[in-house]
Amino acid sequence: MDTASLHDVVGIEGPFVSVFLDVGDHVELRWRAMRDQLQAQRADPYLVALAHNAITSGETPRGMAGRGLVVGGGRVLVDRYVPVPPTGYTARYGVLPYLLPLADLSEPLLPHVVVQVGEHGVDLRGVDPSGRPVAVATVGARRPDHRLDATELADVAQEATALVDRLDAPLLVLAGPLAGRRSLRVALPSRYHHLVVEVEGPPDRAVLHLAGRANQDARRAVVERFRDESTRLTGRAVHGLDAVSRALDEGTVDTLLMTDVLAGSRLVGEHRADELLPLRAVACEADIVLVGGAIRLHEDVGALLRG
Repeated sequence: MDTASLHDVVGIEGPFVSVFLDVGDHVELRWRAMRDQLQAQRADPYLVALAHNAITSGETPRGMAGRGLVVGGGRVLVDRYVPVPPTGYTARYGVLPYLLPLADLSEPLLPHVVVQVGEHGVDLRGVDPSGRPVAVATVGARRPDHRLDATELADVAQEATALVDRLDAPLLVLAGPLAGRRSLRVALPSRYHHLVVEVEGPPDRAVLHLAGRANQDARRAVVERFRDESTRLTGRAVHGLDAVSRALDEGTVDTLLMTDVLAGSRLVGEHRADELLPLRAVACEADIVLVGGAIRLHEDVGALLRG
């Protein structure tokens, strides 16, 4: 994750309220449970009220399913919609902001095109790596007494492939009843068939799963670079809480690597490691990469240092 957009949190005196939730549906119920958690943590009522106002007044942009907020210093410091919703929800109150979930949720999607086929019409949507629609079109939906003919299907196919080319999208999703999907697939030029995935019913959740994360290659490159630097003993790869913390304090970290969200019991000084290390990474303008189980890091944390 590029941390440049999070600099508003640096230098702000706590406490902070940090919340991450699925805003695809039932937002009020989720927020009620999160608010109860924050109250149990004795969170500052004013900060909770600011989070409440932001969540209840915000309208989720089409194509987005998750949202993260960090509130502190008497204002909303971070308010980000993301295409992939968090699993469950997080509501945390503490002296430091909790930024780590954004490293996971903000990873870009594969650009893709979704074609929702119905009996009487077709909806098209091109989606960029941020999850935002870049083009939306509808064909035939206002004529419920008319079924799409071969000429109209050919027009839809041409529009869909034009969007694929515009986005350089490696994924073309056809959704809806089987007969409609197959008719449209036949209308597509054969050179696009290898990009097609068909799904039944509403496509949004399925598309998030299919589109996956666009930065798998970038993540692998970071892991390989870390392995290479460790083997060469250049001193540009360190791991373990103490070594990484020192490098962050010195501002020499280029990329902070974490195998997963650190257990809250791990501390650096008086602070939770999963709060302090990402905040220090933001302060020194370092990227944050969650590497999962791709590499073993001492105490689940490592860093690539600047040359």
